Amino acid sequence: MSDSAGRSARLPSKTEYAEAVQDLRTAFTDPSLADGVLDLDRRGMPRTSSGRNAVVFRLLGSRGPCAVRCMTRAPADGARRYGALSRYLETHSCPALTPATWVERGVLVSGVWWPVVLMPWVPGDTLDIAVSRRIGDPRALRHLAANWRVAIRQLRRSHIGHGDLQHGNVLVDGDLRLQLVDLDGVWVPGPHEWPRADAGHPDYQHPGQGPELRGVALDSFPASVIFVSILAVAADPALWDLHTQENLVFRAADFARPGRTDIWRRLKKSPDPRVASMARSLAADCSRAAEMASGPEELVAQLSP
Repeated sequence: MSDSAGRSARLPSKTEYAEAVQDLRTAFTDPSLADGVLDLDRRGMPRTSSGRNAVVFRLLGSRGPCAVRCMTRAPADGARRYGALSRYLETHSCPALTPATWVERGVLVSGVWWPVVLMPWVPGDTLDIAVSRRIGDPRALRHLAANWRVAIRQLRRSHIGHGDLQHGNVLVDGDLRLQLVDLDGVWVPGPHEWPRADAGHPDYQHPGQGPELRGVALDSFPASVIFVSILAVAADPALWDLHTQENLVFRAADFARPGRTDIWRRLKKSPDPRVASMARSLAADCSRAAEMASGPEELVAQLSP
């Protein structure tokens, strides 16, 4: 939040942001944004995507297509968090993670400056849409799951924790390549700690997770939830009837009752024995400490030869 906005001020709504960016020259001070072109829909309104914490606008500027992420919910220590990430990525590569820059005086709304996060525009579908479009194509879904393992390995090798792995924060292009976005909960190694932005999406998080969880351990359980979900649907497309706009096939209630809800019973009978085995491991992890949860690599390693 900008100093001019005040710490207790209410963040603008999605509608207020949309009205503000109608005139780019007054909304932005960055010349590459102020002189850009806003992506509009057929009605002439700004084309947006939105999640739990922000609304995103697509601009065509001198630096190419970019995503302008306007917060509807303030991230904890946003300026410091994104600053640490930018510095860390100067010397550490993580291809799966979309770089992002915090701009303190980002967008002017009703006379008040609010911060924005700038990212390169990443084309593609969110993970849930990518999966839904490939129901009945097990080969494509297994390919997607394999690429997910690669993305998680890249995070681990870079010692970065995303902090909120869930379908809405994963973009998939036509070649099934993955990019991770929405970095409000990101964690990078450094001399200073800060609180997590939030606890992450409940339909992906470990039931025993607490605020003390740090580092790559932030992502182990949700990464496995996504990995098992994709492979489970590849083996049994009927499981997609458990999907809602909030999840893939698991819900928070399933993690609270490991092995005792419908999804666990159906996974136990999966046509793919590897899925049944990994589901058992995932259920067991629900009853262990969150920092002990297995990531996709450990789930695969635990499979019988």
